[in-house]
Amino acid sequence: MKTKIPFANRCVWLCVLTLGVSCVVAHRLVELQVVDSGNRGQIAADELIEKERIPAQRGVIMDRNEEVLTNNVQNAELVADRYHLRELTAVVDGLAYNQASHTAEWAQAKDAVERRKLLAKKRAELLDNARLRMTTEERAELRRRLGTADARTNRMLEYDPEVCAYYFRLHDRLVAELLYPYICRVEAEDSASKNKRCMTREDIVESIAQTATEQYNREAEKKNAPLRSFRNRIILAKGLNLDKAEKIREALTRAHVRGIMVQSDSKRSYVMPEMLCHVLGYVDHENRGMSGVEEYFQSYLAGVDGMREYRHNARGQVLPNEDDRYLAPKDGLNLQLTIDMRLQAICEQELDRGMLHYRAKRGCMIVVDPHTGDILAMVSRPSFNLNTKDLITPDGTFKRGKVKDSKGTPVTGDFNFACQARYEPGSTFKVIAATTALDKHIMRIDTSVNCSPFSVGFGSKPINDGRFNYGTQPLYCVLKKSSNPGAARIALACKWPNYKEYVHRYGLDQSTGVDLPSGGACLLADGNNIVNFSRIAYGYSVSVSPLHMAMVYATIANDGVRMKPRLIDKIIAADGSVYDECKPQTVERVMSRETARDLRRALYTVTESSGQGGRGTATAAAIPGFRIGGKTGTAKKVKENGGYYEGLYTVSFAGVLPIDNPQLVVMTVIDEPHPTDCNAGGGTVAAPIFRQAAERFINVLNIQPDDPVAYERYRNNKDRTAQQN
Repeated sequence: MKTKIPFANRCVWLCVLTLGVSCVVAHRLVELQVVDSGNRGQIAADELIEKERIPAQRGVIMDRNEEVLTNNVQNAELVADRYHLRELTAVVDGLAYNQASHTAEWAQAKDAVERRKLLAKKRAELLDNARLRMTTEERAELRRRLGTADARTNRMLEYDPEVCAYYFRLHDRLVAELLYPYICRVEAEDSASKNKRCMTREDIVESIAQTATEQYNREAEKKNAPLRSFRNRIILAKGLNLDKAEKIREALTRAHVRGIMVQSDSKRSYVMPEMLCHVLGYVDHENRGMSGVEEYFQSYLAGVDGMREYRHNARGQVLPNEDDRYLAPKDGLNLQLTIDMRLQAICEQELDRGMLHYRAKRGCMIVVDPHTGDILAMVSRPSFNLNTKDLITPDGTFKRGKVKDSKGTPVTGDFNFACQARYEPGSTFKVIAATTALDKHIMRIDTSVNCSPFSVGFGSKPINDGRFNYGTQPLYCVLKKSSNPGAARIALACKWPNYKEYVHRYGLDQSTGVDLPSGGACLLADGNNIVNFSRIAYGYSVSVSPLHMAMVYATIANDGVRMKPRLIDKIIAADGSVYDECKPQTVERVMSRETARDLRRALYTVTESSGQGGRGTATAAAIPGFRIGGKTGTAKKVKENGGYYEGLYTVSFAGVLPIDNPQLVVMTVIDEPHPTDCNAGGGTVAAPIFRQAAERFINVLNIQPDDPVAYERYRNNKDRTAQQN
């Protein structure tokens, strides 16, 4: 019997059919391996790899005596990876376990093997339910409409977006139910109590879903407008103790939830949080320095975080793999400051006591070793608590942002008055004129100077010493009596170019170079104008920082050699080796040794109660048995629109201890004092604060008196008075 189609024809049709199928398969293979290889490879990699950050330990900060000032408290943070929480193959693991574990079959399963089979079956059902049902033509049309085949496009070609969105919502609620018992955050605190509001389930869902961004993007897609990006790394909780972190990690593993990670973390803590706050500074919630040396040396202290990668199979199980990567963290470098916390504590206490007594608005104290430029103490007020950021004032402690100034701006205490403030120094600036005259050999230390009132220029106000007229005085008595006309006549005799040269040599026209955020160079009026020049001579029409003035007097105390202010003694690696010694740096010789010694002798007369010219302006700074020198300064406060306030002053005292062999220079500046027992002045307000601190410095540093008998008599009298009171 003959067939209708010969055998040869059947073979031809079979070959054609085979060739057609082969072409379709080949086309699909090319599409997968060439066209979509990058996207699909990345999708597969992203699905299978999870990364864990291993934080580096932030370097510690210590004082010159190796007293540790900072700690790193080990804790953990809970992080949601939204990318994985919006990847279907990761989400179905948690959903499958949640559904399978509540079935009768799960309860009846004999062992873990049977339960794994049930879990795999449920996972397959969920994925199959989400698959997109469409013909080849519909899929091709969808691909054409979606355009470039990226990771998102490939997911839309394989899974139904509506089902995926439904799964994501279910999984978000599942995560919220799982985490809710463990995480809580502080929403508000007041001085009376700590009110905590637990992070609700809705808070957790909203943090992950970011519904506002999702809604915006849906509307933007309709309008072909740019889309907003999502936050893929979402911190749900920080500062978790290690026990709680381990419980959360176990709960996540048990529930087969992926995309939520418990990562190691550390929190910066300060040993003495109310001391040295402006020097140390603080860090933000990401352990990044925000002020002080924490900010200035951020790159040294921070270190480099490490990383660990975990690989998973399609079911979320961790796979041992030789390609797993581990990068060890590199801990930050440690800083050893030049600060001596013994002197710092004394300054903090005495400045607080003085500001409270004189009802002052702001103030600072700076202690410098004149021979090295080492900053041994630096205190600014108002201040803040390093751990809580609460504002600290003489009136008490207040929540950050609660206290506001006259303009309504919140007072935070962050402003470092010692480095960043600018004020008219008044009479402490008179040493610049004296230095110029002595070092240029224009005058000698005993040259007579006319200190009578006089006017400079037509129509200018007379330069005077108030109700006093000191007549003719030797140059050193111009400093002793703090004569404004005397200082102006000395400066005018020197001429502006010579005077300006010493302003530059002292470093007043440039930044101090201290390793802290500061306000830059000082500001001077144009000295080519003779009226301006005469005012600059006695500390007006010039704006300086307290640290600038401290370094001026440190230069005089160091036989005329200016040192760069030094705050960092050493930078030390984590293994204890010295990374950088940060040796003292000499800037330049400002004046001759003879000039410096003449100036110190003149500064000593300022604290004398007798001798040529009578009492000096800083007898309240004197300590019997010690030869102490210094200079007072009193300047009216400048109005914003020009002119000066009546009754508002910035007062200061620059002290040198002891004057013949200087070991310390102490700069004390008090802003807007309101004393009830004296007039506001450098000699009546700042000098007594210096003396109280200096007496304690003497004991701590064992500074030997110039006249031991007089000092012993003074101490005995003081002790008897204290006992009687």
